[in-house]
Amino acid sequence: MVESAFALLQKAMTPMRDSFSWDALRFVLAALLVWGACAAPAVAQGPGQSHSTEWAVVTGGATDLPGGVRGGAFWAAQLRWGKVLTAPHGPGPRRGTLEYAFEIVPAMVLHQNGAVYGGGFNPFFWQYNFTSHPRIVPYFQVGGGMLWTSRDFPAGTSSFNFTPQGGIGAYWVRTERSTVALGVRFHHISNAGITKPNPGHNALYFYAGLSWWR
Repeated sequence: MVESAFALLQKAMTPMRDSFSWDALRFVLAALLVWGACAAPAVAQGPGQSHSTEWAVVTGGATDLPGGVRGGAFWAAQLRWGKVLTAPHGPGPRRGTLEYAFEIVPAMVLHQNGAVYGGGFNPFFWQYNFTSHPRIVPYFQVGGGMLWTSRDFPAGTSSFNFTPQGGIGAYWVRTERSTVALGVRFHHISNAGITKPNPGHNALYFYAGLSWWR
């Protein structure tokens, strides 16, 4: 019975075998090539690629600077979204890309006669990435945002402030789609004269971050 079934199978496949041609083989190979191209790994994304999108988690601490009230060191965390707007341009070491970023500040703890808790966002951040090196990408950035705190900061002023800031840093490219950032910002807190007095607060904010690029 098994032998009869095997004979029937051979008979059924004979027309297919006889009709096989090189055109059919080329079709199969072309289909495999298309499938392989679709299954290939995605093109690398990062600060040097136009239209790349950055998702990042950033945290760090700040120390006081002269020029305002003292005693306002703080810790903060940011959730960052960025978009590379341009392709790399410029000669030699100045070659780079322009990036826009938006940051949410879900947590901030300032030290002023005890803990002052805050949060806010930085809707305007512009960053230039120097992309001539494949693994280390320095950058400079400038931007600003708004901060709300649980008590007036500095004391006796306002619980709402603006936060202009700017600084430098560098990405270390870990993989095709992830980077580690280290940087420092000048960070200013001021209510822009909404209340008086308005002494403001200046700090250096040292931070580290992990970015994923898409």
